Amino acid sequence: MSERQRHAIELFAPLGPTYDRYARLLSFGQDARWRRLLVDRVAAGPGDHVLDVATGTGSVAIELVRRKGCRVTGLDQSVGMLEVASKRLPPDIELVEGDADHLPFDGGSST
Repeated sequence: MSERQRHAIELFAPLGPTYDRYARLLSFGQDARWRRLLVDRVAAGPGDHVLDVATGTGSVAIELVRRKGCRVTGLDQSVGMLEVASKRLPPDIELVEGDADHLPFDGGSST
């Protein structure tokens, strides 16, 4: 693990429980709009499987399932963020601890 990755993990570890609240406050409520805009740009629908890299607390994953009807796997390197996500996401959204630079999936796999 690089020093950069270790720093990112340490930085985000304690933020999970308050991350969404601060995102809303610091963006003046624009985070929901940005999330909708992002999901609008994803070309996915029922039957598709989307990898949400840096899923954090799962806000984008929730929006993808709700608006696109696709299957989602959320990947994040922060165990703390994944713990928060696991409490708020439906059980059909798979959460995986991992690094975006070294995806923990077999080549060509859907998960």
